[in-house]
Amino acid sequence: MDPTNNIWQVALALMAIVGVVLLLGFIAKRIKFGRPTASGNLQIVDTTHLGPKEKLVLVRVADQHILFGMNPQCITKLAQYSARGDFEETLEHVQANQV
Repeated sequence: MDPTNNIWQVALALMAIVGVVLLLGFIAKRIKFGRPTASGNLQIVDTTHLGPKEKLVLVRVADQHILFGMNPQCITKLAQYSARGDFEETLEHVQANQV
């Protein structure tokens, strides 16, 4: 058996395995396993990372939007407003109270 032929077989097998892993990762990201669906009463509307372990999460619960600040130690409710209300007005109110 030719050693060069054996190396090519191993290289092709490894490339096929890496390809399958990348494909499964892409599929898992598109399906978004573990996330609430839009049809339920709870939906994650948006997430913004502020640092390596800090983020803001905007959650819709029924007809309310709630803004949370999250870090490894705690989750803090920052603002709550009606989904039908004006978000910019609420954000200005929150900023005014923070100063």
